[in-house]
Amino acid sequence: MEGKPQVSIIIPVYNAEKYLRDCVASVLNQKYGNIEVIAVDDGSVDLSASILADLKSQSSVMSVCTLSNQGVSAARNFGINNAHGKYVLFLDSDDSLLPNAISILVNEAERTNAQMVAFNFETLFSDGSIRERPVEHSFPDIKTSSGHECIEYIYAEHIGYFSWAFMYNRQFLIDSRILYPHGIALLEDALFLNKILRRCSRVAYVSKPCYRYRITEGSLSKRTSFETVDGAFKSLSEIQRIAHSEGSSIKFDAHIVRLYLYIYTLLIDCPASKEKSKLRHSIRKKVLETCSMRAYRNLSLSNKIQFILLKAYALDNVHNIKHGIKHFIKKC
Repeated sequence: MEGKPQVSIIIPVYNAEKYLRDCVASVLNQKYGNIEVIAVDDGSVDLSASILADLKSQSSVMSVCTLSNQGVSAARNFGINNAHGKYVLFLDSDDSLLPNAISILVNEAERTNAQMVAFNFETLFSDGSIRERPVEHSFPDIKTSSGHECIEYIYAEHIGYFSWAFMYNRQFLIDSRILYPHGIALLEDALFLNKILRRCSRVAYVSKPCYRYRITEGSLSKRTSFETVDGAFKSLSEIQRIAHSEGSSIKFDAHIVRLYLYIYTLLIDCPASKEKSKLRHSIRKKVLETCSMRAYRNLSLSNKIQFILLKAYALDNVHNIKHGIKHFIKKC
């Protein structure tokens, strides 16, 4: 559409046959006319490739590229490097854009001259219910801020670590030379956002939900492999290094402790191994070193209980008992 800046929507795809058509339809049905859709199939073994070929044959704005099991980070990086739009959006293949999302986000970016636009979203659960986003506090009630201020909103649990919950100026992404970390499948968004926001001079905010985030059983189970947790630990360690180099706050320390506790509970469910024992020790050490009394006071009640149990070497047993009870109730 003449006069409107082009928006590139990057969709990493891996075994997404169940929701892929709905995902792409949510983009093609947008009223905003000047878009390109870049679907990156990362070696799917289901019907995703044939679905993408069919969708591409029906749309002149869609391109399909193929990688060979390089991971979501590589797919997003490939999309960035091959995009042509003024703005870039990321869309996971089991999620969808809400009506008029692109128009709303572009209007805000153009009005404020922002390099990034943070936006609200809603969550779709497997039972079909739609609820508020899984972030502890409300979306920030402001129009613009610096990137550093936006990071503080993340640390204070007003914004989550979802890189698809931002629209980016593509030239800003290219100039920053910051890419998604290869080989990390969980909290890769966290590391990317911690780096890119520190380069961003202006972030605009849209409180209206523009994205529907789908939580499925499959998306939860993918988090529990040792490799996934190990990658997440590396991501958090790098984030902590970056924050401490600037003089981290009590708010940050409480935030990073919450995330270390989260991946520790994921690690408990991984099969026993020497590597698992070593990683368990490393995470525990990070938590105990970071969680001062002041940081502890900023934790939620559930995180405080987790911290006490971890310190007493009891978190593993309590987690397993809790998991066993849930499994028993589910079978009944």
